[in-house]
Amino acid sequence: MRRESSSGTRRWIIWMTITVPIVIVLAVGGYGALSSPGCDSCHTGELLVSATQDSSHAGIECGACHAPSATGDRLLFGFRQVGHMAFPLLGDEGREWAAVPDTRCLDCHAVIETAVVRASGLIVDHRVCIEGSQCTDCHSAVAHGEAVSWVRTYDMETCLECHVSEDLADCATCHVGRLPADRIVTGVFAITHGPEWERTHAMGNSATCVACHTAADCGTCHGPGMPHGPTFMREHAEISLQPEAQCLECHQSRFCDTCHGLEMPHTERFIAEHAAPAYDDEALCRRCHVESDCIVCHEMHVHPGGAIGTLQEVTPDER
Repeated sequence: MRRESSSGTRRWIIWMTITVPIVIVLAVGGYGALSSPGCDSCHTGELLVSATQDSSHAGIECGACHAPSATGDRLLFGFRQVGHMAFPLLGDEGREWAAVPDTRCLDCHAVIETAVVRASGLIVDHRVCIEGSQCTDCHSAVAHGEAVSWVRTYDMETCLECHVSEDLADCATCHVGRLPADRIVTGVFAITHGPEWERTHAMGNSATCVACHTAADCGTCHGPGMPHGPTFMREHAEISLQPEAQCLECHQSRFCDTCHGLEMPHTERFIAEHAAPAYDDEALCRRCHVESDCIVCHEMHVHPGGAIGTLQEVTPDER
């Protein structure tokens, strides 16, 4: 009897050792799934509460945006969230799981997939903009205002990255009934066009300046080639050689060297020394020069014996 009792006790201990952790895990996950997100148990900050109450999403439950709806996903979500709160030293994975994916936004805002949105003086065709983007790239603060850790909102600089290159920079394309001053109060434009604009305007993307500014506006201070437009890379060599060019006012010389592979612009001694880099990497020269650039000197101005033949016969070791 004692042996049977002892054996039964061992089985019971083994069973409990296996079962109790499973029950705890399921209970924690179930609690999290049913009560999650119990956000207000932790997120009670005054700024968050007030910003949420003042937002357009004030009457929407946290779970509608932050928690998945499928039963299995909700169970796993609840477990991870509760685990994240109980053991914060394990990392911030809970934040990633609580992120708002586009699918949950589209549950309520599916209209953006079929229609042009007109609101707050803006005209936006999300079907064009949404590729490669997430809703929260422009609307992260829609539910919690400035209480979010990193406010991301739509601004003209972001939009103009495409609108300038696609030649769609006409104000009426996106704006209706808004004064120009109303369009630069958020995002990068609020800095580059603010009261300290003379010091801060270079902090933006200069390729977007052409939407509103002509070369004459910028050229007075910066010389030719400003603002840099979408075709500037094709034109910058010619512009940089103009006497009025002021490239080095903004760019360090290594900014040019990184692309060109050698010191740029060419120094006064470069003609006398250019044979060496030409031998080392002819393809490097052809990034900017065509064969006719060489022919002007090496064929049309022929040295005794023929410049081309001489250059071809001399090996790098004989220089």
